[in-house]
This record gives sequence, structure tokens and C-alpha cells, in this order.
Amino acid sequence: MSLNKLSSYHKEYLFFHYFCIVTFKINIMRFYQITPNLSISDDSNFGNYDHKIIYELLTSISSNFSKHLNLISSSVPPCRITYINTNPRCSNIMSERWIFLHVSQDYWCQWIYQFAHEYCHHLINGAMSDDIIGLIWFEESICELSSMYHLHQLSTQWSTSNDPIKLRYVPALQNYLHDLTPKQSQLFSDALRPGFLALWEQTLAEPIYYRDHYNVLAAKMFPLFVGNPSLWKIILHFGDMRKWSSLQELFDYLQRNATPDYSDSLNELQSLLLS
Repeated sequence: MSLNKLSSYHKEYLFFHYFCIVTFKINIMRFYQITPNLSISDDSNFGNYDHKIIYELLTSISSNFSKHLNLISSSVPPCRITYINTNPRCSNIMSERWIFLHVSQDYWCQWIYQFAHEYCHHLINGAMSDDIIGLIWFEESICELSSMYHLHQLSTQWSTSNDPIKLRYVPALQNYLHDLTPKQSQLFSDALRPGFLALWEQTLAEPIYYRDHYNVLAAKMFPLFVGNPSLWKIILHFGDMRKWSSLQELFDYLQRNATPDYSDSLNELQSLLLS
């Protein structure tokens, strides 16, 4: 059964079950510090992966975000990374922030895709509840965009690397990113029309994850963020996205707090989504 079809009670029960498992595993797992704010468990479910490469991938995503957000890496709240045998998620457990990934071995693209998404939730720093209300659909779209963006960034960075392994892997990164392009032709066509979000308003307001919609929105926003990475600074002003009543309300707030390095790009983003 899809998690979308589970009641909130059953979702809470399932996660409580995982919480109990994680709490037990905390006492037996070892953690390796890979950046001042990131550590990863030695969970055997991650399989036999190249630690050097994976740690570098995770560090690159963290570093890219710190650069774009003008943050010192050590100022970002700490976060533990471990394995989960279900959907990836970012959660608060025992007064700590945890990122759970469902990936194993040297499937580098999946490591990038999942971690970039969940780390974006970590930086947004919302309430971390399972309630799909307010503008959670926009946060999910931005986090999907984070996955696309960092696949693009790493493929660009690796394309000039002196490491032959990285050079050989660049096409795999590019192909993975290409495969994320919207496959729902009707949704993609809708998104080309002025005022398209009004057509989706009722759907996005439902307490269900509409991943195809988020994917189309992410692809639509992608060129603006590649063109001006400072636009990522908007996520520092999101807060708890469940409390916003409309995207217009959020953009009004973002406009009041925008800095010159991305204010024009923010105007373009607002026009792209709301005109």
C-alpha cells in the first residue's frame, strides 16, 4: 500500500516502530564525522560502498549549499545520517536532527538524489511533522529541485576533474538528471500555461504527496536556480511551510527580505509561478 493512502494514525504507528528501532540502534552504531555538522552511521544496510567517494559527495552538497546560502558550514545545525528500510526522510529524534536514506552500495546518483533532497529539508528547518498542509507541496518541490540542482552541479564539477573515475561517471550523472525530467506530458503541458497553479490548487491542497506535480514544478524552476544560485537563500526564510496560507503570501514575505544578489531572480520566480 502506498504511504499516501495510509491514515495519519498508521503513519505515526509505522514511524514509531522505526523510532524504536533507531533508538535501539543508536546505542550500538558507530558514527563517522564527515563534516563539522554531518556524521554517518556504520549501518551495514548501506552495504559495501566507497566511503571516500560517498563522503565527498555528501560533503560537496553541504559545501555547495553553505556557499550559496553564505553560511559557515560549522554554523549549520548538526545532523546524523543513517539507513532506513522505507522512504527517505528528515526527522527530529531525541533532540537531534536525523536524515534517513534508503540507499546502498555505490549507487552514487541515488546517494546524491536522496541526500540533496533531505538536506534541503534540514536547512529549511521546519516542524518536521507528517502533516501535508499549507505550503508543504512547495517545500517538497524545492527539495526535489535540490536533487536536480546538485546532480547538475556535481556533473559540472566532475567534468573538469583530473580523476579518471569521476570523468567516466559524468555521463551517468547527466543521464540520471535527464531521467528526472517530467514524464507526465499533461502536467508538463499544464505548467506551460499562464496561471497553471490555479488549476492545481485543489489537488495540491489535498493531504497527499503528488510527486509528479512536484517534479514538474522543480523542472520549471531549475533554470533560474542554475542561473543564480543565490536564489537558494529563499529557503532560509521559509520556516514552517505548514503555516503559510498561500504562495502569494509567502512571496510577499520573501520579497520584503530579499537581498540585491537575488531580488531580480526572485521576481522572475514569482512571475514564473504566479503569472
